[in-house]
Amino acid sequence: MNEKLKFQCNLLRKIKLLAFFCSMSFALIAQTRTISGVVRSSENGETLIGATIKLKGTSTGTITDINGKFTISIPNNESVLVVSMIGLKKAEVKPGKLNVLNITLDPDQALIDEVVVTGYTSQKKADLTGAVSVVKVADMKDAPFANAAQAMQGRVAGVQINSDGAPGGGGTSIRIRGMGTVNNNNPLYIIDGIPTTENLNSLNAGDIESMQVLKDASSASIYGARAANGVIIITTKKGKTAKVSVDLDISSGVQMVAKQFDVLNSTQWGEVFWKANQNSGMTATHPFYGSGATPVAVEYLDAAHKIPFSNTNWQNEIYSPAMINKYSASISNGSEKGNMMLSLNYTDQNGLVDYTFFKRYSARLNSNYNISKYITVGENVMIANWKDLGASTQNDRGIPFTAMRENPAIPVKSIDGVYTSPMQLASSDIGNPVKMLYNARDNQNNSWRILGNAFLEVKPLKNLTLKSNLGIEHIQFLNNSLNRKQEPSDVNSMSVSYGQGDTYTWSNTANYNLKTGKHSLNVLAGTEAINYMYSGLTAFRNNYTFEDLNYMVLDAGSGTQTNGGSKSEWALFSVFGKADYNFADKYLLSATIRRDASSRLQQSNNSGIFPAFSGAWRLTEESFIPKVKNIDYIKVRGGWGQTGNSEIGNYATYSSYGYDIGNASYDLNGANTTSVTGIKVMTSGNPDLKWETTTQTNVGLDASFFNNELSLSFDYYIKNTKDMLTIPPSLSVMGENSAMWMNTGDMRNNGFELVLNYTPKKQGDFSWDGSFNISKYKNKLVRLNALVTQTGGDQRNIVGQPLGVFYGYVVDGIFQTQDQVLNHADQQGKGVGRFIYRDLDHNGVINDKDQCVIGDPNPDLSMGLNLNLNYKNLTLSCFFNSDLGFDIYNTTKRQLNFMTYGDKNTNRGKSILNAWTPENTNTDIPALTVLDNNNETRMSTYFIENGSYLKLRNLRLAYNVTSNSWTKKIGLSTMQIYGMVDNVFTISNYSGLEPALPVSGIDNAPYPIARTLMLGLNLKF
Repeated sequence: MNEKLKFQCNLLRKIKLLAFFCSMSFALIAQTRTISGVVRSSENGETLIGATIKLKGTSTGTITDINGKFTISIPNNESVLVVSMIGLKKAEVKPGKLNVLNITLDPDQALIDEVVVTGYTSQKKADLTGAVSVVKVADMKDAPFANAAQAMQGRVAGVQINSDGAPGGGGTSIRIRGMGTVNNNNPLYIIDGIPTTENLNSLNAGDIESMQVLKDASSASIYGARAANGVIIITTKKGKTAKVSVDLDISSGVQMVAKQFDVLNSTQWGEVFWKANQNSGMTATHPFYGSGATPVAVEYLDAAHKIPFSNTNWQNEIYSPAMINKYSASISNGSEKGNMMLSLNYTDQNGLVDYTFFKRYSARLNSNYNISKYITVGENVMIANWKDLGASTQNDRGIPFTAMRENPAIPVKSIDGVYTSPMQLASSDIGNPVKMLYNARDNQNNSWRILGNAFLEVKPLKNLTLKSNLGIEHIQFLNNSLNRKQEPSDVNSMSVSYGQGDTYTWSNTANYNLKTGKHSLNVLAGTEAINYMYSGLTAFRNNYTFEDLNYMVLDAGSGTQTNGGSKSEWALFSVFGKADYNFADKYLLSATIRRDASSRLQQSNNSGIFPAFSGAWRLTEESFIPKVKNIDYIKVRGGWGQTGNSEIGNYATYSSYGYDIGNASYDLNGANTTSVTGIKVMTSGNPDLKWETTTQTNVGLDASFFNNELSLSFDYYIKNTKDMLTIPPSLSVMGENSAMWMNTGDMRNNGFELVLNYTPKKQGDFSWDGSFNISKYKNKLVRLNALVTQTGGDQRNIVGQPLGVFYGYVVDGIFQTQDQVLNHADQQGKGVGRFIYRDLDHNGVINDKDQCVIGDPNPDLSMGLNLNLNYKNLTLSCFFNSDLGFDIYNTTKRQLNFMTYGDKNTNRGKSILNAWTPENTNTDIPALTVLDNNNETRMSTYFIENGSYLKLRNLRLAYNVTSNSWTKKIGLSTMQIYGMVDNVFTISNYSGLEPALPVSGIDNAPYPIARTLMLGLNLKF
């Protein structure tokens, strides 16, 4: 009985225990569930392949598939998922009761493991010892420019980019760390391993994957004799995803003139002209206004009564709102066997100046294939064709200047539709600018560029990579110019020019990478051979009966027919090596050497050796340095190196001779009736030429703080250029054409650069990030040559001064009284209401010895600020840039503020209405006159203005459409709609139209920079 009872009790306890465990299991099963989701990039909305999703505190996890999707089981609603991917910030997500998650990962702006391309290889950004700036390509992709370089303006510290508004951006100039020489200052571009110095207007910005700027010699010396002005390395896109990916980018916008010269109307012009004559003691008379005491407008300007007196705004007649359209499409695919990317682009940019335009068609094919785990082959090839038509600018006969000063009383056309002639109507020396543009409507430049390379990469041994790369750059152009009659007495003509240049580059490298314990060594050795050949043809003929496009061909003219041709060639052979050593990720050392031999120099002197050394120390990796809260990373850098410049004529070391009928003909028979054409020296060669060498020292600091939310990079450099290649003036006794290239002169630059990036933590649906850069450089010409200490006129190169300073007289205001006039130095033409010129040498006479340096076109500071504000699917981006403390020579003021400059019948600015009078003395514009006895349009401080400005360069609003049922049906993974405004506003005291001028600092009416409104659509399938 007791045994039976004991058995029943034990059985009951086991049943209860079993019931408890079952209930617990059911409870756990009830909470455990499977959730799904998709992971995207917050930067562009693209789905992320291979992102890791882990259950926090466990090893349980999964990765996203080719569509960025994942599924994972979680035990309860309190579970936390950790989502991560290389190059992006980790995110922790608590699903709660949600079964479907949409997760976005932010880019890690301060990621120190970013891989960047340097010289012939790549390395981690953390391992860099030189001054290398990585351009954020995503900020440039949708910029409304045909030239990729224009979108870089203000975005890279130490890189100054200047451009006018001409379609295609052909006039864009790039200066890295200032003006390093009086010679060519353009950087070297490396596009997919191919060196080139050609313009970037043929390159589709949407094809660019990455862009690095090598600014100091320790990073750029691997490119030797062509790297003195810095190197810009561009790598184009490759296929990446494991599925076929299609991208479409469509944008369209309108460009408008941001600002025009404010000029007189026809009534005001007559009044000003009469007053200027009265002040000069003359009786005013003009065919448009009569000869009375006051100007009275005539009804017609001609005897036939076909040209009525008008009030023409000539600037409105040459400028029109212009469309810009960009269409790009690409298809890419990738796998472990290789990848492929094909892209097509069409850019159509009309100019603000009528009839001007830029049209480009381009295609790119990039691919590589892994034949085996030891052999890889690949190619990158771009084909581009562009047509463009520009207009004459940056001189007083250019279209903007001509339109600004054309007389407003003259209409564009007569009553019967014939273009008017200001030269005949007003005895003017300038033509009708509208007719000039119309006459040139059929002129255009047609250019082709093929840029590509093919490579073979072999890995015969572990850690050893051998690579052979063959590149070709083919450029050809055909330019037609129909010079139709501007005036009836002109002789029309046609000219044609054709040119073709081919560059072949063959480089071979061996790269060995060894890592053992705490030691890491990367050794690169290679050779490079470059050969360039150019040939060109020109033809000319004049006197055409008809000016129709189809008639004006070379055979149809009846006048003079001439032709010409040219051919040139140069070659460069180089041997180089580089070694990078890393110990324990603390100490980094790098050494580079390159030897270049150039055909441009004589054999005995054609070789140059360019060494460089650099090192870095990661302080935060040291155990003896205490850890400081909120300091994540500190690295100090230092480097020294030399680079070269060989941008001289291909045959500068040789003297050339040629026939000259006018200056080298001789009466050999002594009959005084015939002559024999002789030969003279055309150019003088210098066999002693050698490389121009730039030596640069750089120290830098890289750091990040607050869990990589804030990062900074600082560099200070000293850059000395010796043996500059120049053509100094020669003595007349040496004979004609005695000037030659010589190694003369030294230059010194020094400055600093600071870059700050800040990406704070995301606050709910809102996040933001910003980047700021500031740079400063000082430039000084140390030595010019043995013959002179200065060259130039209004703009000069003077020993001890920055390059290209402005030189002239100092204006100390306007004479207000006769006593001031009498007590001032002897100044020809001085008088009440006239400029006072300073007597600098105090000798009592104003003459050319009273000139001095009055301005410097080099900025004291350059800055850029980029801000991105994100709320859910909306992103607002704004980019500011600024140059401070530089001077502009405003030559347009001579026309706008003085009745004496140029043709007396041309127009003036409304500012001249504020000219000095006895009743209006608080002004800087002298009294009206038609006699320039005081020579007031000479170079002086009056025309030098502070060009400092702050510009909101770009404002962009974008919306990312999230994935939904209809996007999935058509296979659309991401869609972004955006609108932007470029050149939004400018804050400046400069009186001209635009302070951001070409690098010379001279405002002579360049092509106006547009304000552009764009709408765009980015699609990814």
